[in-house]
Amino acid sequence: MSDFKESLYEKKSFIYQINGEYYAIGANTFANVTASPEVDNIELLQNALKKQNDRQIAKYLEKIVRSANFYRVDAREHYKLQDKLFKFLDELEASDEAAFKSLQEQVFCFDELCEKYQ
Repeated sequence: MSDFKESLYEKKSFIYQINGEYYAIGANTFANVTASPEVDNIELLQNALKKQNDRQIAKYLEKIVRSANFYRVDAREHYKLQDKLFKFLDELEASDEAAFKSLQEQVFCFDELCEKYQ
């Protein structure tokens, strides 16, 4: 588990869906962004993936990464944010194993998309 938490916090920022909420998570990033209009790009990316439209996949992947980076914190806040994310992940794993597993699958999918499109 620790390796997953560490690697997630070191990745490019991205927006993940967890129990109907959306979170920007990545390097120096952890914020609930559910109310943000940028989450519409998640659905657009999913549609592009279904259609296997490489151009749109690359476009929406870039938009989501850029949007998630907007929530990055200053390096001075790094340890506070990291602790907050790790506690959130520990609670998620303990209370909702299915949601935690879904997050892991989303991270794996994001890694694959980054390898192919970025």
